[in-house]
Amino acid sequence: MLFFVMAGLVALGVVLSGDPEKAGAIVGASFPVIVGFVCALRFGKSGPGNRTTAIVFASLMIAVGFGAMGQRQPAGLVELVFGIVIVVLLSQRQSAEWFRRIRS
Repeated sequence: MLFFVMAGLVALGVVLSGDPEKAGAIVGASFPVIVGFVCALRFGKSGPGNRTTAIVFASLMIAVGFGAMGQRQPAGLVELVFGIVIVVLLSQRQSAEWFRRIRS
């Protein structure tokens, strides 16, 4: 759900930016969020590889969040916190078992 929330925030930022250049910068800085969103869309049908991909891109969200905070952008804190929470949740044993389950 967190990837969906982040993707919604990115879409809202693009719509509210009003400037195509700013909208492009938002999309470019939010690339890990967009790929994470695509992974989240496939969570119900895919296996552990998708979980690993989501963890990698959530880790990239953390790095981008630190970078944005270094540039004094408040959105960096949001991306940092969401990235940390996603990595922690996807790294739990229950999550790993869910992704390894047998699909019918």
